[in-house]
Amino acid sequence: MANASTAPIPLELRPSGVAITPDGRRLYVPSSDGAGAVFVIDTTGHSVLTEINCPRARGIAMAPRGDRAYVVSDAENQLFVIDTSTDSITRTIALDAVPLRLAVTPDGGRIYITLEATGGIAVVDTGSGQVIRTITLGGDPFAVAVAPDARRVYVTDLTGATLRLIDAATDTPVSMPPIEVGQFPRALAVTPDGGRLFVVQGQDDAVCVVDPASGTVLATVSVGGFPKECLMSRDGRRLYVSNSEDDTISVIDPEALSVVRTVPVGGPPAEMALTPDGHRAYAAAFRAPFVVPFDTRTVSRPVGEQPEGLAVTPDGRRLLVVCAGDDALAVTSTSETRLTAGGFPTGVDVSPDGTLLHVANAGSNDVSFIETRTGEVTTTVAVQAATWSAVSRDGRHLYVAGPGALSAIEVATGRVTGTLPVQDPSGVAVAPDGRRVYVTDRATASLITVDTATLTVVGEPIPVGEHPGSVVVTPDGRQVFVCDTGTDVVVMDTVILALTTIEVAGGPEFLCVSPDGQHLFVSCTDTHTVAVVDALSHTVTGDPIPVHRLPQGCAVSPDGRRLYVASGSAQAVQVVDTATHRTLDFLPVGMRPAVLAPSPDGGRLYVAGFDAEFVSAVDTNVTRVNVGARPVDVASAPDGRRAYVADVEDGTVSVIDTAMSPPATVTKIPVGGRPRAVAVGPDGSRLYAADSASDTVVVVDTATNAVTGGPIPVGPAPVGLAVSPDGTRLYVANSGSGTVTVIDTGLHQPVGAPVPVGVAPSALAVTADGRLLYVADAGQELVVTVDTAGPAVTGHITLPAAPQGLSLSPDGRTLLATLPALGALAVIDTAMSEIRGTPVPVGRAPHRVAVAPDGRTAHVTNSASGTVTVVDL
Repeated sequence: MANASTAPIPLELRPSGVAITPDGRRLYVPSSDGAGAVFVIDTTGHSVLTEINCPRARGIAMAPRGDRAYVVSDAENQLFVIDTSTDSITRTIALDAVPLRLAVTPDGGRIYITLEATGGIAVVDTGSGQVIRTITLGGDPFAVAVAPDARRVYVTDLTGATLRLIDAATDTPVSMPPIEVGQFPRALAVTPDGGRLFVVQGQDDAVCVVDPASGTVLATVSVGGFPKECLMSRDGRRLYVSNSEDDTISVIDPEALSVVRTVPVGGPPAEMALTPDGHRAYAAAFRAPFVVPFDTRTVSRPVGEQPEGLAVTPDGRRLLVVCAGDDALAVTSTSETRLTAGGFPTGVDVSPDGTLLHVANAGSNDVSFIETRTGEVTTTVAVQAATWSAVSRDGRHLYVAGPGALSAIEVATGRVTGTLPVQDPSGVAVAPDGRRVYVTDRATASLITVDTATLTVVGEPIPVGEHPGSVVVTPDGRQVFVCDTGTDVVVMDTVILALTTIEVAGGPEFLCVSPDGQHLFVSCTDTHTVAVVDALSHTVTGDPIPVHRLPQGCAVSPDGRRLYVASGSAQAVQVVDTATHRTLDFLPVGMRPAVLAPSPDGGRLYVAGFDAEFVSAVDTNVTRVNVGARPVDVASAPDGRRAYVADVEDGTVSVIDTAMSPPATVTKIPVGGRPRAVAVGPDGSRLYAADSASDTVVVVDTATNAVTGGPIPVGPAPVGLAVSPDGTRLYVANSGSGTVTVIDTGLHQPVGAPVPVGVAPSALAVTADGRLLYVADAGQELVVTVDTAGPAVTGHITLPAAPQGLSLSPDGRTLLATLPALGALAVIDTAMSEIRGTPVPVGRAPHRVAVAPDGRTAHVTNSASGTVTVVDL
């Protein structure tokens, strides 16, 4: 979701590059528009501090120490040197030809500049301010990068589609054949160890991965539309690629060589600069006068009032968040669920009761019936062709259209009851009463009306423009809307068969109608907007809704409050408030989505993409399950079918059946006092609840949901629990005494005396081998390490603020600690016992954190923000 801190930063001119000072406080943004200038931007307030007159400023690079910025200009072919302490040009260096790109060596001693139309590279000595030599490569050199060890310089040949290497010691070309890297190689990035080189292929919408030592191409990674630039993170764990035609950033894992996510941004991105802590980047807009900020590691979503404890289900698919301010458990998916159907699914519909998904598979010419609860294909129905589909309102019949035919299927039996020849169907819709099916036919440029009882054409085909495509019927069945693709919308009155044409600018492509039938929404691919049409007056109303590039299919939620638009470029579904037209969220789907179908209860959205081999199911909102008063903690059963919520004001633990759709509370277990924390044993048979009122731990048999045995005495104010991996030990954080109690779970009694660990322990995490226990001390700025064999304190990890919550990655290498005072998450290297980099900004008052089972992401509850932040690890 966009926020003020990631809103575009307006400029007077279009940027042609961007560089950041080593302290991250200022951006330098050149522009070649008009007379040319370099804008200096404060990264804290995102305001322009000053403007430096700089003729035809094209590209920029920052000196390693940040004391100088180097700007190339095609006005008389010059290199300008800017003193960043005074923001003034202190030196001008003449070049022999038009400069294109530049790169500074790691020690700041030299600058390599590619020269247009000469096949040459100018080498500038920064000390003397002189061009000391020109390297002749030939071809069309464009992008340039220096290896981290400064032994090699890499240059792309723009028109030759190759990569060349230069020996930096002698400034001579390396004697190896040019490396073929794909069309229009316009940007370069090198991993910090120099082992891999990434080359942006502008015309191929891809990034080529090269082993510079052997000169071999290792892989090609597909990204967004017309990638312009790339940027490597300082730790080498992420590569950012700006897709100028998609308004997106592709985030690549350089080790796995795959796109891990796609970030929609507020404009067409090009050159980028990364803050020193790696938490934010800035992209110079392409063809627009602004700079686009984007968060590199986090995205936050609202979940409810005062979110506190949270848990991820063992399969990693669902996030469970207790919201103390709502007396509810918020349940949402952590990511899309991919449903395997047939070959090349292109159409998707949901049964009226929401239990069955119908997927038209164009590649295998069949229809998959998928049970929505389990995601399993229950029936496969072969048809003559399957591209588009529509289900009747009563759910009894499904109509599937594809090249050459319209097929009718009886859903209960999976039997094809009839087939009607149709030359080139491009859309299908069923009347509310189920008596008519409407099919658009591109071959005859007409709308065909079919009687469902006999599966025969009623009357003559009706001409509806030159390129009929998407078709919808109003809820009352009185009107049929047809998109004449790229031109307008044609309306047919189903009673009198009269036609009306509505002019819709911007290249209309897909249609959907509101549940009340009053509004028609039309996605327009040329202008990247959704037009709103009054279905009664047949007029376009108000301004079009701006959406992300390449809007495809659209759908309205059952309550009419949300519009979902498939963004083919962002690999996401954009969520728009139908009343305010404000973008609420982007739901990632991992493909180029095209067709959308909401579930009847509005809780899920099913998505098909024309180039995907699966159907995605994403949660469109947070499911709220009412629990007891002021819930503060939650634990998931090992099988993921139950969740247990500590209701601190009720003295109960609510038991939620998370396998139900939607999840629901099945019982409440009285545990007495004020339960502050819950934990489940590894076999799921025992539930433990810490009662801060009686300073005890209560044990519950999960088979009977009854308390078993007597309360186990612990220290004052127990607030955190952790169970050893083998289930034999339970660790209790006693906030009131600065101790940890160790309980033998077989004997139901403490082992030895409580272990002193600090001032106010608040959370615990145990390593997978059970040998170490980490304790967050909310009373001081420490995480304490305990050897469980002793047990005894063996070390301390110093933090910049007092921690509240803890979570350990599955491999044990990373420990996460929330820092409420800083609104941040500390990422700790357990081998080094120190923080990696600077804490990651999240929301206000972050309290708890949970790592996903795959270790790739973490989830943080922000109590004061009402959000959960997802952190890319």
